[in-house]
Amino acid sequence: MSNAPSTLDTPLADELSDDRLADALGLGQSALDALAKPFQFAGFWSAVLFPLLYVPVLPGAIPGVERASLGALLVAHAVALVAGHGYRSE
Repeated sequence: MSNAPSTLDTPLADELSDDRLADALGLGQSALDALAKPFQFAGFWSAVLFPLLYVPVLPGAIPGVERASLGALLVAHAVALVAGHGYRSE
């Protein structure tokens, strides 16, 4: 048996210097920001367009459309409002 330290014994933060850790966190944040922009775009514009679907989906407007469809549309609209909230807020 050797007394060599295991790589599992030292945490990742100890292996990275403070500068490299800050660079890695900054890179991760910028990657998340780049991925968030398309979701904000889609969320914003779908939140704008969802009200156009309310009239045909209202109960009784189209035969065979149930209240669950209106409920699903309301939930999807709420999700789109939250997702697109920060779009072009600069």
